[in-house]
Amino acid sequence: MIGTAAADGIPLPGIRVWLGRLLADLNSGRSCLWLLPRKMLDDTDNQVDRLLDDVLHELADFVLLPSDETPGSASVRSTVSGRPRAARQWSGLAPVPDFDDGLPDLLTARIPVPTEPGPPVPPTPAEALAGLLERLAKELNFTGDRDAASPDPTDDVLARLTGGGTGTVETRPVVVRAWREPVPSAATHLLRRLVATTKEAGLPPDRRPRALVMASTETLPTGLPDQLAREDIAVHWWWGATGRLDTATVVALARPLLASTMERRHLHEAVTQATITEVCGPYLDIAGALASCWHDGRPETLMSALHEVLAYLPGPAAIPSQRVEGTRHPGRRPDEKLLVAWNAGTIDSWDGRLRHRPGRDLTHEQAVSARVWLAQNHVLLPLLDDARDQFTGTVRLRARVPLARLAQDYGPRREPGTPAEPAGSAVDMMELGAMWSAHCDGAIRLTPAERRRLRTIRDARNRLAHRAPLDSPRLHFLIEELCY
Repeated sequence: MIGTAAADGIPLPGIRVWLGRLLADLNSGRSCLWLLPRKMLDDTDNQVDRLLDDVLHELADFVLLPSDETPGSASVRSTVSGRPRAARQWSGLAPVPDFDDGLPDLLTARIPVPTEPGPPVPPTPAEALAGLLERLAKELNFTGDRDAASPDPTDDVLARLTGGGTGTVETRPVVVRAWREPVPSAATHLLRRLVATTKEAGLPPDRRPRALVMASTETLPTGLPDQLAREDIAVHWWWGATGRLDTATVVALARPLLASTMERRHLHEAVTQATITEVCGPYLDIAGALASCWHDGRPETLMSALHEVLAYLPGPAAIPSQRVEGTRHPGRRPDEKLLVAWNAGTIDSWDGRLRHRPGRDLTHEQAVSARVWLAQNHVLLPLLDDARDQFTGTVRLRARVPLARLAQDYGPRREPGTPAEPAGSAVDMMELGAMWSAHCDGAIRLTPAERRRLRTIRDARNRLAHRAPLDSPRLHFLIEELCY
């Protein structure tokens, strides 16, 4: 099933959609370059392998390089180890003894001195590509009947993929895990040569050889992804793959089950989960850990819980030099100046905005506060609007002046020259602050419970309107009134 990689087997919708786009390009006959952050490739949790398993599960058949049975660099290592090396030798002169033994001077043969093996010599790009194609040919059983007339074994393998010599086109996707190759850029050279050969053969999309190369930008020449995109190769960046729904799913699964069925307890839990989701953004590991350890869900204890989680899950230190947090429309790939941070796993696109790893927020407490406010707005604002609508019935019932006068004095302002709203409609559109003013002026008379409810709802609405989150006491009183 696509998308099972990020949440311990739970198929997250954002990842399913992202991988679906990749598969759609492969199935349409296009070759693809899948670019992943370096940190994902270096992590030991096998997330990349699980993502690849999801893709391979959806393919009818494929060729995987390096194969799981043999190390991917075996052929290249043999090429490197076979190169001649210069060794230090004896001078060939006989040793000079410190006494005369009466024997004539003898010349000795040159005897090589044993030397320690030096560092491996990296293969050239041509050697690396040849080694990769050699292994591909073995996987496809091309080696036994290679065209002896072909002066270039590389061209011969590519021609065989497009049906040259046999008439049978190899349509199985060739999947290359470039980060496991001795020279990762060799995989992109294969990609370009394969696409060029396919174009020359004039094959239709459903009969084209195609490749999927998984790599990091750190091991590729600068600007290569853009060049490949212009060569009709689909370039897929692992950027913005998860969204709010994905993070919320991970958070909900990590939270302990509620023992209480009380509505107010469920509302408080909804605010807590929304806060974790907003604070952690696309960083699902931090979201799951924070959901497990932030037990009380109080805004005042959030920072200490976040400190605890980040101490347990330390992240890389690389961040952009300039502050770009929250920039809208980050595009479908990281900007050039963000590549270092993206490869380090400290920045991503989430919910249409750029997001830094939460470790940066430990020195920007105001950023955490702003996200708490966003989460509270997300959950509470619709409920506050519903509470206002419901309270208009109380205003009608408790009015001490005619509705027409109440609407004229406290209803929404009208532009000059616009027709007046019916009195009942104007009362229905009264804001919470206007209702409170009407009560203070004696235009409506409220019971103590109604007065407390209106004041609590109005104060919370005003505070959120001024981009200030509710602290624990205010949140507690508001939830009590909303669930009354």
